[in-house]
Amino acid sequence: MEFDMRYQSDHKEEAKTKLLDAAGRGFRRQGFGGIGVDGLAKEAGVTSGAFYGHFKSKDAAFEAAAVAGLDNLRESIAKLQAEEGDRWTETFIDFYLGELLRCSPDNSCGLQSLTSDVTRSSKDTKTAYGMALESVAQQLADKLEGRTEEEKRRKAWSLMALLSGGVTMARSVASPELQDSIASHLKQAARLLLRH
Repeated sequence: MEFDMRYQSDHKEEAKTKLLDAAGRGFRRQGFGGIGVDGLAKEAGVTSGAFYGHFKSKDAAFEAAAVAGLDNLRESIAKLQAEEGDRWTETFIDFYLGELLRCSPDNSCGLQSLTSDVTRSSKDTKTAYGMALESVAQQLADKLEGRTEEEKRRKAWSLMALLSGGVTMARSVASPELQDSIASHLKQAARLLLRH
């Protein structure tokens, strides 16, 4: 009987993870206002009833997806820091202003693609998102150079704002040449920021 209970628990958690991933893709691609529960359920390949079995509302799914997006970013940064050593900032900047700039909205970074919707969300969502955002900033700050913790935190917040805002700006133009120009200038600005 214990095996059956564990299987049911694992299966339910797996289904929720699949639904959360699908919700994240849907919200990143269409925005909070552009997709409803039926669309989120369809994205995950489940019924709307199954959706409500995991999330009490669209708002709850959005909060979970927004926080999961930042958790994924923090985990990716930690992995990059471990694998790239002293070159991690160069690799991170190039990746963010390269691949993440050009990927489809479905696969974009939650920091860049969901923050504007979070600004219009509930206090609970903003609180949960804020805590996850703090965690990303701390992950960055822990490996940045600086004389004090405050200086490293300043650099972390500035880098996050520059990269996510820069990608948002570059994605808003149709010209690939202008996108490249924006990305090039922002890469220089990010490197300069980290040197001071």
